[in-house]
Amino acid sequence: MGLNDKEIVALSGAHTLGRSRPERSGWGKPETKYTKNGPGAPGGQSWTSQWLKFDNSYFKDVKERRDEDLLVLPTDAVLFEDSSFKIYAEKYAEDQDTFFEDYAEAHAKLSNLGSKFDPPKGVSLD
Repeated sequence: MGLNDKEIVALSGAHTLGRSRPERSGWGKPETKYTKNGPGAPGGQSWTSQWLKFDNSYFKDVKERRDEDLLVLPTDAVLFEDSSFKIYAEKYAEDQDTFFEDYAEAHAKLSNLGSKFDPPKGVSLD
């Protein structure tokens, strides 16, 4: 897709929002202390304790791995294991403003790539 290491790491920071549900993705716990009461439908496992707040806590939490109720996928862990990714992950864990700037640029680039949606049978709005 033409994304560089900085953009891949910055976009990974979107995991600061949301949660994973094992019945849908095969990843995570059915519920944690952070997700058992919602909001919305309760359950799933989040990457951060405040999973509706966009900040740099994802990078801090993945780096520290101190809370078993927070999800760390292999694709999250590699951000601090791969030397090319680690440079950016460390920076974003320390500097939220830089994360916000780089995320905004990477998200715009990803959005501008567009998508191809051409189902073989077309689309019906019956």
